[in-house]
Amino acid sequence: MPDDTKKRVQKKRKTKEEIENLIVSFYKEKQDNPSIEDIFYRWMNERMEYFEIENSTYTRYVIDFKRCFSEFGKRKIKYVNELDIEKFLKETIREKQMSKKAFYNIRTLMYGIFKYAKKHGFVNYSIYGVIKEIQFTKKEFNHNSRSNEEQVFSSGEEKKIVSYLEENLDGVNLGLLLLFKTGLRIGELCTLKHSDIHECKILVRRTETFFKDTTTGEYIYEVRDSAKTEAGIRDVIVKKECTWILDAIQKLSPSTEYVFTRDGKRMSSYVFRNRLYNICDRLDIDRKSPHNIRKTYGTKMYDSDIPKSIMCKQMGHTDVSYLEKYYYFNRHESEEINTIINDASEL
Repeated sequence: MPDDTKKRVQKKRKTKEEIENLIVSFYKEKQDNPSIEDIFYRWMNERMEYFEIENSTYTRYVIDFKRCFSEFGKRKIKYVNELDIEKFLKETIREKQMSKKAFYNIRTLMYGIFKYAKKHGFVNYSIYGVIKEIQFTKKEFNHNSRSNEEQVFSSGEEKKIVSYLEENLDGVNLGLLLLFKTGLRIGELCTLKHSDIHECKILVRRTETFFKDTTTGEYIYEVRDSAKTEAGIRDVIVKKECTWILDAIQKLSPSTEYVFTRDGKRMSSYVFRNRLYNICDRLDIDRKSPHNIRKTYGTKMYDSDIPKSIMCKQMGHTDVSYLEKYYYFNRHESEEINTIINDASEL
């Protein structure tokens, strides 16, 4: 017979009828009491069937499930009680050294799995109530925050990279330059169409998503005809002195639908990300991602005293406090900091 821990286990009975009863009981038990993993995939497939999630979300959830539920996922759903759930969550936080954000991702899966299980009569308790009753302390979560130097490009690093990009202009480098001058998301950049560019502004109307093909194991990059968030649908202003970049990228492949193409095909986000990593290595700068360029742009807007309402619109966010928490860092180097402190008349 199939077994959760071994590939199969031998079962013996005295008669054919007893063997048949054993087989029926086994599969009836399996159907009436599925594993947590079975429930997870039922829930996921139902959400896909009703178009509630995209392939990229499905892939992300599966990765999180496999990373954290490898053993717990084998448990039969009816044999899991509230104490088991608390023990699993607390042990996972400790063993995986989870941050609060990472825990919230796992909590989302727990909500979905056990809400589905209750709806189909496998459990009779509310997962929301169970998790609400669990006492989590701040000490349980990993608080290893990244330094300012890791979050943004310093003023010196940006100058070196921008100079290199301007001296080695091609389609990819022009795209990276546009990131530094606009703060666009990388998924927004690589899905730009020629029709999105209008003199001193860029219309952001779509983004890129990716997911892992379950048959080939390869990542598939697709265009989603909507922005990442509702606030992401916006017009991004480009400074007049930087409009030459827009003119240059418009000439890259004027006969194609998308601005950034190679051999007639749209360039995916990883093309720009890999180029940025290579440039950082060439210039002896610690590797940072296109999202770090976006954080750099957000920081520069704060330092320029741009009104917060305009910053939100330019960045595609609605919550100013979110910008202040995740997009404002110190990017001044040591000598600049010394000068700023020494020149401050109020200190």
